[in-house]
Amino acid sequence: MKKVMILLAVVLTANVMMAQKKDRTDAFMYNKNGQYEKAMASIEKCINHEQFAGMKPNDQSQAWLYRAAIYQNILQSGDEALMAKAPNATEIVYESLMKCMENKAYLDDNKQEIYQRVASVMNSYYTMGADDYNSSKFAEAAPAFKKAYDIAKSLGSADANDMLNFAATSSLRAEDYATALEYFTELKNNGVDDVEIYKHLAAAYHGMGNEEKAFEMINDGLAKYPGDAAMIIEKVNVYLKQGKGEEAISDLMELNKLDPNNASILFILGTIYGDENNDVYNSDKAIEYYEEAIKVNPNYYDAVYNLGAMYITLSNKVKTEANELPLNKVKEYNELVEQAEELIRTGLPYVKQAYEAQPTPEVKQVLKTMYVQLKMNDEAKALDAE
Repeated sequence: MKKVMILLAVVLTANVMMAQKKDRTDAFMYNKNGQYEKAMASIEKCINHEQFAGMKPNDQSQAWLYRAAIYQNILQSGDEALMAKAPNATEIVYESLMKCMENKAYLDDNKQEIYQRVASVMNSYYTMGADDYNSSKFAEAAPAFKKAYDIAKSLGSADANDMLNFAATSSLRAEDYATALEYFTELKNNGVDDVEIYKHLAAAYHGMGNEEKAFEMINDGLAKYPGDAAMIIEKVNVYLKQGKGEEAISDLMELNKLDPNNASILFILGTIYGDENNDVYNSDKAIEYYEEAIKVNPNYYDAVYNLGAMYITLSNKVKTEANELPLNKVKEYNELVEQAEELIRTGLPYVKQAYEAQPTPEVKQVLKTMYVQLKMNDEAKALDAE
């Protein structure tokens, strides 16, 4: 009786295994005939069976490969209704191929097909990442690029680090600083040791509020790449966040010596000196550096507009001073009002140039206010008519 029961158990197990093989064979045939929905149902039935783990390793690997092939065909079918029934098809293909590759003997025997399919998935993830990145969907782009990297790494592809760099940059732009830090650190551990790595590591630490580590990365970068403009600017950004205007200016001065015709450096100096919240606020120096930036690049919109805005700010201060005078100080009041108008008149050409370059509603309103203050009514009306 005991022998009969044992034999019966063997027969039942054999029947289960045969049923699973039949599901796998059905999946193969349905896929071959372009019946992808039926193929999908058969292969899922096969791999999700409770006895699947008891199949021979090569039989399992064959099922995983069939599954990858079926879902890749679904992705390539262009049938939107079918694709809607397999919304995670790319992920399923990736998972199936990774499972298939765990069997080294099977991989060696089927290397060409498996690697071709894996490369196709890698390209799919890369394309997904690029599409999201180009649409400014950086949070979505990062994991797609990371999957492409993982696959490229498993294939020993020379492009692997490029894909990890895309993932890291996407994370940084998505302001997911912890993930960006993880990916850029891995890049550095992979042997990528250029100045951009230090810059991005500093930016990630900076975003996380760890200024000490950000500064450490910047100094490490400058130790390897002395005088690099990008690193100096990163250092300046940290100084500015810490409210250390003098230190920022010192580094910018060094940068200006290295690159005296860089209008951006002159503009940043003007911005620092022109910010009343900085301990180094100096309107005269701000104007000087804005003017220097415009000499280097006469069409530098930000410098042109900021210079005009600087004169408006100074004019408003003088008007405030005039309004605070006692009523009997008529002469002094008139002198200050005239001085305020002269400052507006000095700033007018810059605001006008900025408006001509970028006629935004905001700049238009500023320009109109200046015309009104200077009693240039015809110009104000002409501006309204635009």
